[in-house]
Amino acid sequence: MKRIIIFTFLVSSFLANAQDNLLNLLGGDDEPMYISYHFKGTKVVNGQSVELPANGVLQFTIQHRFGTLNSGFYNLYGLDNSQVRLGFDYGIKDFVSLGFGRSSTTKTIDANAKIRIKRQCKGSVEFPYGIVVNSAVFVKQWKYAAAQEDNFLFSNQLSFANQLLIARKINRDLTLQITPTMVHYNLVDTKDQANDKYSLGFGGRKKLTKRVTINIEYFYQLTEKTNNNVLSLGFDIETGGHVFQLHLSNSSAMTAPAFITKTTGDWLNGDIYFGFNISRVFTIKN
Repeated sequence: MKRIIIFTFLVSSFLANAQDNLLNLLGGDDEPMYISYHFKGTKVVNGQSVELPANGVLQFTIQHRFGTLNSGFYNLYGLDNSQVRLGFDYGIKDFVSLGFGRSSTTKTIDANAKIRIKRQCKGSVEFPYGIVVNSAVFVKQWKYAAAQEDNFLFSNQLSFANQLLIARKINRDLTLQITPTMVHYNLVDTKDQANDKYSLGFGGRKKLTKRVTINIEYFYQLTEKTNNNVLSLGFDIETGGHVFQLHLSNSSAMTAPAFITKTTGDWLNGDIYFGFNISRVFTIKN
């Protein structure tokens, strides 16, 4: 009996020491725990989210916008009126991506770069927010005849958007984002208008199921409130390599200068546009 007690004590001591050594190894890991998947896609609804394509991943996006719901049954509540934007985003590094797109109705070509400044993390190193910078340039296409006019300038076809994306994943189900934005037009409609227009964007997503979230987005114009602020609601549905985004908005535009500063639709008047985004990712290099 005495030998059994001694043997049991030795085994217990061995297991306790082994457990302590394992915990020490785990506790000695100084690597921070990064928080990921703030949003399911690179866009909240119309605006950019803090998400980037991973290094070596190409994302192809098809964006559709239809007419207003109050256009009536004759236009099938807006579905007869359609515009599209095709876009590509590629992850140069895990913290840098480049994008390119073209919108059909506005005849606008856009290019952007997103750079992750800081990741939200916890553990040995903590930082409460994910921070990303997004800069984009927009070129309005022109016809040959317009280019022959004496007052035509290429620079007048350009506009720009610079944004700071700050997001916090509160918990597994809730993410909030704030987006200070500056839109610059090289050419404005009247001399009284400023070339620089400032706004503040708010966004969020609430997880409903493992693959479905509800998203909300609002851009408030801080200067020159000549048009309406844009409010958008949507659902994100993840299906493997695809993300489907279905949404309603009082803007049909798909480029930042247009939907942030030139929204004329009013939710209360039924000027509500249905739209969707479809994203598919392709791994170009491992």
